[in-house]
Amino acid sequence: MTKKNYTLSSLIIMAVIVLAACTSGGRSIPSEVPLVRTEEPVATIESRETEDSMETGEFIETEESMEMEAPAKGLACTVSLWHSLMENEMESLKEVAAAFQEMNPNVEFDFLYTPNSDIKSKFEAAAANGGGPSILIGSAEWGPAFYDALLVHDVSEFASDELLATINPAALGVVQYSDALVGLPLKLKGVLMFRNASLVPEAPTTFNELVEMAQAATSADVVGAYLEYGLFFSASHLHALGGALMDSDGNPTFNDEKGVEWVEMLKRFKEAGPVENNTDNDVNLFLEGRSGILIDGLWNAAHLAEAIGSENLVIDPWPSDMSGYVQTDNIYLNANLESYNLECSWAFMEYLLSPEGQMLFSDPDLAGNVPAIVGLKITEPIQQQAMTAFAGGIAFPVIPEMGAYWGPVNDALLAVVEGGADPAEALQTAHDAVVAAVAEIRVE
Repeated sequence: MTKKNYTLSSLIIMAVIVLAACTSGGRSIPSEVPLVRTEEPVATIESRETEDSMETGEFIETEESMEMEAPAKGLACTVSLWHSLMENEMESLKEVAAAFQEMNPNVEFDFLYTPNSDIKSKFEAAAANGGGPSILIGSAEWGPAFYDALLVHDVSEFASDELLATINPAALGVVQYSDALVGLPLKLKGVLMFRNASLVPEAPTTFNELVEMAQAATSADVVGAYLEYGLFFSASHLHALGGALMDSDGNPTFNDEKGVEWVEMLKRFKEAGPVENNTDNDVNLFLEGRSGILIDGLWNAAHLAEAIGSENLVIDPWPSDMSGYVQTDNIYLNANLESYNLECSWAFMEYLLSPEGQMLFSDPDLAGNVPAIVGLKITEPIQQQAMTAFAGGIAFPVIPEMGAYWGPVNDALLAVVEGGADPAEALQTAHDAVVAAVAEIRVE
């Protein structure tokens, strides 16, 4: 699926993590995890989950386990978990579960793989009927709707300040909704700035430096930069300039002086080289080794490294006046959990965000994820560089109102960059259209 064919409203659906596997080139933003297999539970666990239980909403834990009181020492429960993880990610999950069991030998796990296309609706049906798994791993996009439907816990009542302080701030922003913490982020993904170090030897620290370096690297066969200004890839620059696309309620705030400054900067992208709006030409030229700087998603990093050589591929920290969206896959805690089973399941969910749990998920021989917590010493260069870049990223808005922005604001960017329209007038037109679209979303 190319950028041209990509439906913008689905941008935040789960993307294939880059280091998990090499995929075909292009600016693909996957709409769902590949359906690679049906996963078996951890070897030491007897699985009691079935498709029938998912359809009927029958709760996975037995009545006895739901009423279980805390043992005198250690945790004891069965943690059921539904997921759509890829095979290498599932291996990391098993490693984390095994490490947790070493400390809590009376805890068992039931893992059930369900295709990403089905898992959301199955969880909603089961949880609405008082059932479902203890924990769900899934898209950040689902969080607000789950919370509004009372299907997941607000985990802010459980999460300590110490735990929250370890989480990437932008990732934490993704799971914050309506004064609640609707889940925890398991891994990071999103928009980054890639550089071919053989063409552009140094990292730019400002946009002006980027333009200067790109111009210096440009020759007959090479462009110093080929920059993408489609809304998904450029909206975060507005935040880096001190503005904002929307307020916390989803109302537009881009129609101001900072918005004009943002659009004027996007116009200047052409000073660095060719520009793109949701096409694949920039990616393809970078893959050919003929472009020095590229704005693209983490999911393409493995293919970029294969094409130009891992020794040449660098993910730079964002220049001070630029940034990228940070997205997450989340861990959700079923709102039906009560008493000790809730405490036990939360303990495992918390362990998934511990340094030990996150290191296992970042193992390049297994999941190869970019950790959601800060401060880990990652040895794989691209993972470490991505983690550093995401530290300067912006939380991707997962609220329903985001759907109102894609068409109108991107049309404004096209009108200015390609059509020479006045930035203030284009933003006013987009603002009026977004206000109307937001109103329709809220009626629905």
